[in-house]
Amino acid sequence: MVGRDDQMKQLLEDLTISYSGEPKIIPIVGMGGIGKTTLAKEVYNNKSVLRCFDVRSWATVSPKHNRKEILLGLLQSTIIMDDMVRKIGEAELADMLQKSLKRKRYLIVLDDIWSCEVWDGLRRCFPTEDNAGSRILLTTRDNEVAHYAGTENLSVQMDLMSPDESWSLFKSEASSGEALPYGLEDVGKQIVDECHGLPLTIIVVAGLLKSKRAIEDWESVAKDVKSFVTNDPDERCSHVLGLSYNHLTSDLKTCLLHFGIFPEDNEIPAKRLVRSWMAEEFLKLENDLEGEAEKCLQELVDRCLVLVCKKSLDGTKMRSYREWVFRAFMVRDARHG
Repeated sequence: MVGRDDQMKQLLEDLTISYSGEPKIIPIVGMGGIGKTTLAKEVYNNKSVLRCFDVRSWATVSPKHNRKEILLGLLQSTIIMDDMVRKIGEAELADMLQKSLKRKRYLIVLDDIWSCEVWDGLRRCFPTEDNAGSRILLTTRDNEVAHYAGTENLSVQMDLMSPDESWSLFKSEASSGEALPYGLEDVGKQIVDECHGLPLTIIVVAGLLKSKRAIEDWESVAKDVKSFVTNDPDERCSHVLGLSYNHLTSDLKTCLLHFGIFPEDNEIPAKRLVRSWMAEEFLKLENDLEGEAEKCLQELVDRCLVLVCKKSLDGTKMRSYREWVFRAFMVRDARHG
């Protein structure tokens, strides 16, 4: 994970070294767009973590959370799901989750916790007896939540990236590991300076430039990013996201906005998404609509506006996706009125 080696190492140690005592709660805290969820995913899928826990389960909470859906999401890793389970009430689901975790070493990730009250409503679902070595990871923007929920001295503070870390992240995203053509490096460093160490801004701008190799294009983006300088990181991110959106073709804009019809934070099967676009006639071609839809998906992935959640076993096909950046900031804008 580019630029986060220290936090990664600390978190892996906190998760895997000590198996004694009751479950420990580890908050990952920092501003929006700083990489909390990315860090949590990296450790969640780390081989050393896989070996340490009997059960791993992940749920995204978010401001407009649905407690029943969170419980169902967590249960997917512990029991066989069927229609009967989905009809059960919240209290029964909570009891079912607690029983399914009993006497197991579990790792639970609760991504995007917004308040102490939300944590209070969920923590009773996780057993603490006969569960030595278990861990609960929370990601949150709120220091109060981190202090309230976290086990003492077990908190990961996500800070802004240093200039060197920012440049490394930008290069890895904008050039896919290849050397940048002559003349682009100086412009790229100007762009990175204006991102002020915020990973989300760096990744989105790099995604915008990934397919562009004319210095004029990079200089144009550099001017745009510089014009968005503000003391508010959220506002700066929103401007950069708007810039990336404005560089999309009309077809791609429509396809990206269409993600909004799906439940927030859900994985969307690739076939379902492609067929939905085709049914809505977003793509105005007569032949090979499915192939064109897949190209559109790939372009949104390349621009870092859509995340690939699952791939085929051989890694050649993408199976499911999740839109991530625009929804997060639309929620923020709605909250601030």
